Amino acid sequence: MVNRREFLSQGGAATLLASTFRVKLSADSNLDAASNPYTNEILILAARAPSGHNTQPWTVNILTATHWIIGLDDSRRLPAVDPTARETYLSLGAFLENLVIAAAHYGYRVDYDVLASSPLNPGVVDLRLQADKPLPQRLDRIRLRRTVRNGYREGEIKSADLKDLKIYGEGVHYFPKGSPAARLLSDGTLEANRQQAFRDPAEEELAQWIRWSAADTAKYRNGLTPDSMEIEGMAGWYVSHFFNHASVLKKSFRETTIKQVK
Repeated sequence: MVNRREFLSQGGAATLLASTFRVKLSADSNLDAASNPYTNEILILAARAPSGHNTQPWTVNILTATHWIIGLDDSRRLPAVDPTARETYLSLGAFLENLVIAAAHYGYRVDYDVLASSPLNPGVVDLRLQADKPLPQRLDRIRLRRTVRNGYREGEIKSADLKDLKIYGEGVHYFPKGSPAARLLSDGTLEANRQQAFRDPAEEELAQWIRWSAADTAKYRNGLTPDSMEIEGMAGWYVSHFFNHASVLKKSFRETTIKQVK
């Protein structure tokens, strides 16, 4: 296995989200033969996909310049909060979606077959790039993906926007703020977060994936940072210098998490 920095020298981490992919070259190929001019950029954009705790569980096995196997790194699963690997596979799907969008921009159509027959199969998708006419995409939106929850509009969804959403199917429902259904969803979300925050295996798993310091962020290029948890300003400086693995397991940290969710 080689990481992105060893595979090609171009970087692509953002302030709030450091992204990686683990690349494996087939035994009968070399670096030049296995890459094409856009391989690195396509994979950088694919790796901007969301994943639980930002574990980034994807791998890429490059068989030829246009034949790749997208796989699962089992060491990056979250058995405490995702025992069935459902969320992990949603993350791999998001990685594939970003890859398809980026490939189209650079002139490739993506054909793929699903290989996995169980959640623990290391090989998930057999993927082939086919040369095609470039289709310009809004890649800036992928590059600017944020992990924070703040900064969203507080207003109600406009009726015209809701009508547009419903074009995509009858399963689209909107519950106005303050309605009984909205309160039920809000209360349920808060309670789910409370249960997880005070469940020791889940909190221990979270602690393993927090990168408190800038040095750890640069070293691991994954996980959660103070910025991505919306710990900013002096509080962000403080936790990055004085918090560690054990801090996450304290009652005060758990209570602050629930307060923030609320």
